[in-house]
Amino acid sequence: MTATKNQLLAALSLIGFFALAWLPLGQHAFMVDHWMKIGAFVAPIVVFFGLKARNETSPPWPIDVGLMACLLTAAYLVHQVEEHWIDLLGREYPLYDYLNGLIASLFGDEKYGILDRSGIFYVNAGMVWTAGFLAIFTGPKKIFPSLAMAGIMFVNAIAHIANAVATTSYNAGLATSLALFLPLSLTFFIGTFRAEAANTKLLLGAMLWGLLAHIILFGGLFASVVHGLVPVFIYYSALILWGIVPTMASRSKAVG
Repeated sequence: MTATKNQLLAALSLIGFFALAWLPLGQHAFMVDHWMKIGAFVAPIVVFFGLKARNETSPPWPIDVGLMACLLTAAYLVHQVEEHWIDLLGREYPLYDYLNGLIASLFGDEKYGILDRSGIFYVNAGMVWTAGFLAIFTGPKKIFPSLAMAGIMFVNAIAHIANAVATTSYNAGLATSLALFLPLSLTFFIGTFRAEAANTKLLLGAMLWGLLAHIILFGGLFASVVHGLVPVFIYYSALILWGIVPTMASRSKAVG
């Protein structure tokens, strides 16, 4: 089978995955409540295929971009389990209460619950899943999408750690930030830089993309969901488009 046919089948599989996740085929209520559980089961499969794709010509760890794209995406899926399924304190869907509590504290108690579970699903599946699975799809050919995944993980980890320091307490997502996000993102950044697979411009661009992803996420959340200044579908569309940006923004070739 030619490389072109492989790419076509991979693209169709990716389209099929998101069609099952997003299209209103009767499964919407199930996805809203269980998307993070699906991610938990998908994570080890993603790692398996990343390892299976390695061969004698694969670049060494951690600059094997195809493998790193799989590991980074799987790490984010596990992170979403701690944030949205159950955290280390046994709280179910902990980030729902945290985000709505934050909104209520800023804009009034009547705003509690305005960010429903459907919105949280589209926020996570819209940007993060799009960026992660496109990084896997382009991993053997492009390095920036995988660097962008490392960038958003690094920024997210810093946010969780800063929150923990400021409140002197555990927050949902802190454990996976420390155990997965920081080690994987920093190892990938340092490894690709030392191997001259990525320069300072690419690394800073990846971290800037991750920072802007969080600004778009929270800024759009307040503008659309909380205040109604922007139609919600525009906000969700912007998240998906921002998840596509790393794939479209660079033609940099991966090592190997």
